Amino acid sequence: MRAEVILMKCPETGGIYGVRTEERHGDWYRTWAFKVSERTAAREGFDKTVIRGNLIPDDDYNGCPYCKAVYFVQCNRCGKLSCWNGEERMTCAWCGLTGDTRQIEEAIDVEGGGY
Repeated sequence: MRAEVILMKCPETGGIYGVRTEERHGDWYRTWAFKVSERTAAREGFDKTVIRGNLIPDDDYNGCPYCKAVYFVQCNRCGKLSCWNGEERMTCAWCGLTGDTRQIEEAIDVEGGGY
């Protein structure tokens, strides 16, 4: 089994967190989320993680350690992931782009790097 940690950011608090993912039959399952500093994320190489596929929450996934959101959005500008609590319009926690949200129906590319 292949496991990777991807980074997400909470728009409510600005906190960065790691999400442990497991590859299962071509999809990625989010199994656990934990607070992490930029320094630790860089030292552990989380900022270099690259995965492609669907990001499905495991039954026991605990969600954002700050706001408890289980869902996320991917920014059209920077491609990074932020928590999502159902807002129709929001601002990216990473780059500040504001826009409407929409559901993604296809697999996505997730790439770490840059804070």
